[in-house]
Amino acid sequence: MEKAKERIAYLSNLLNEYSIAYYTKANPLVSDQEYDKLYKELLLLENQYPDYIMDNSPTRNIGAKVDKKDKTVTHEIGMYSLDNSYSMVDIREFYTRLYKSLSVYPQLTVEAKIDGAAVSITYENGLLQLVATRGDGKVGEDITINAKYINGLPQQINYLGKLVIRGEVFMCKDVFHEINKARGSQGLPLFANPRNVAAGSLKLLDGKELKNRKLDIYIYGVAYCDKELATHKESLDFCKREGLPVNDIFYMCSTLDEVETSLSKIEQLRFDLPYDIDGAVIKVNENSLRDIVGYTAKFPKWAIAYKYKALQVSTKLKDVVFQVGRTGAITPVAVLNPVLLSGSTVSRASLHNEDEINRLGVKIGDTVFIEKGGEIIPKVVSVQLDLRDDNVQDIIFPQECPVCHHELIVDENDSKRRCINIDCPALVKGAIIHFASREALDIKGLGEKVVEELYEANIIRNYADIYDLKVDDLKDRDGWGLQSAVNLIDAINESKSKPFEKVLFALGFRHVGVIAARLLADSINNIDNLMSATYSQLDSIKGIGSETASSILKAINDERMQQLIYRLKDYGLQMTKVSVNNHNNILDGKNFLITGTLDKPRKYYEGLILSNGGNILSGVSKKLDYLIVGQDAGSKLTKAQQLGIKTISIEEFLSLYNI
Repeated sequence: MEKAKERIAYLSNLLNEYSIAYYTKANPLVSDQEYDKLYKELLLLENQYPDYIMDNSPTRNIGAKVDKKDKTVTHEIGMYSLDNSYSMVDIREFYTRLYKSLSVYPQLTVEAKIDGAAVSITYENGLLQLVATRGDGKVGEDITINAKYINGLPQQINYLGKLVIRGEVFMCKDVFHEINKARGSQGLPLFANPRNVAAGSLKLLDGKELKNRKLDIYIYGVAYCDKELATHKESLDFCKREGLPVNDIFYMCSTLDEVETSLSKIEQLRFDLPYDIDGAVIKVNENSLRDIVGYTAKFPKWAIAYKYKALQVSTKLKDVVFQVGRTGAITPVAVLNPVLLSGSTVSRASLHNEDEINRLGVKIGDTVFIEKGGEIIPKVVSVQLDLRDDNVQDIIFPQECPVCHHELIVDENDSKRRCINIDCPALVKGAIIHFASREALDIKGLGEKVVEELYEANIIRNYADIYDLKVDDLKDRDGWGLQSAVNLIDAINESKSKPFEKVLFALGFRHVGVIAARLLADSINNIDNLMSATYSQLDSIKGIGSETASSILKAINDERMQQLIYRLKDYGLQMTKVSVNNHNNILDGKNFLITGTLDKPRKYYEGLILSNGGNILSGVSKKLDYLIVGQDAGSKLTKAQQLGIKTISIEEFLSLYNI
């Protein structure tokens, strides 16, 4: 039972960190398939042990929280994620579940799943009012100012009612290659893939640079429209008539065989398209049937994503090198004969760990298949044993750290070999890079190359030394100058105002990721409480677990860590949790919908509902608690009366909840 509790906590925190990397940083850490495997394990454990479900469980949330420093916006209608499938067995089960809910087999649509960044778009009175990123599905980032740089997205449409639509912003492959070619000629690091560039570009402040990114968009759904739209196809046809860009890869299916045929057709087109797709999406066509089928906390039950198998290519494994991470973990990396894979040349690939090497049975000199997990991260997936010759060599793991030559130990918890020399340059530089990273204290200008330079010059030897830096230490160094030195010192000073949970994450305690740092900050309130905490106090914090509690305790009892914390405290970093509560939750759990003409814009009253904890539904269904009715109410009122849903005026609503 205790192991199950710890595993649930571990998986919840790990998956949340993966979500933050994917949705907020546009820098995925694992493939979709690997994420889904861990997600399904967590879901199974939660079903078996519901008492151990964490409040921040990724099975209850969508995407990742938005950084509060960004201009945020609450989605009027939540942006759900999609459940994933990887075989026709999964699709048949989805089809069967629909029949059980509806007692009929519904008409389905199948369309290409563009690999980009999802956005919500609102038009009112024909004018573009708002464009926002998905964020965590409830709160996204307002990027309206950048909407004019998205090709094909009109600033004005003919329809004068309210329209909320969903779209996928993407970058075409040829644009991506042009950008990387230019970056390579300038000595800049290359982007990993078009999806990452598209997601990151949406937040650019430089309009000229954003225009050069040549972003495109396809609208894939209507979340709300004053006009009655009966089906998904009707909704997309309506968008087309309004001049909105809609993808033509779209199939109507009446049977499961037709769905399978459509999936196969899209897969055949996959690599010939000018943009990346990572699968197809299957949806119930009729909107009234969608209302019956409903939603889970995270997914619509009436839709599912079908993911195609990652492209694999064959190449020779020439050697294996070993990297040292900031926690001391030794990671094997395959050195390959360069090969073209999904539009880029790959010469290195992950081998993960010693257990994975043994599972694959791979040797130096083997011919191997590699793939990009989710078209992102190259990894070795199998060995072509029939091509193995007598010259292959076993992969021998080092007994000493390849950087400092300290003896390695095997961690009994994860079987990884680790360097435990806290003076190892790889660990020290890794800790400083982590401390300054965006998700930690976000010290712009203090990236990997600068940390390497300052460490090797003996200017900084730990992350507390950062706050001793002066402009005079930097301005006369090769490649620097007065302005670049001033910019870095300003960024360092700005980091002192970062919240306590960011500081906790930046300290680099093992097993303490972004989510665990937030849980710690909420529970212990300040650094003094942490430094005096006992094992039982840490272990009792929901979501932390015994392994994380032990690693924190070990770190805070280390004299050198204590000295670093004292120094950071003296420098003025935030060492206390600041509680902010701006929301009233009197409407928590209540579902509303507004129809007809009101005395103020509908958006005003919808904002009242959302800010007080309520939800806005996209249509009339049995899940609706109240239909707020104005003048000239139409079919929504009729349907609500048929379903026996409570209808009230806006005056009754304001009086009922004393708003």
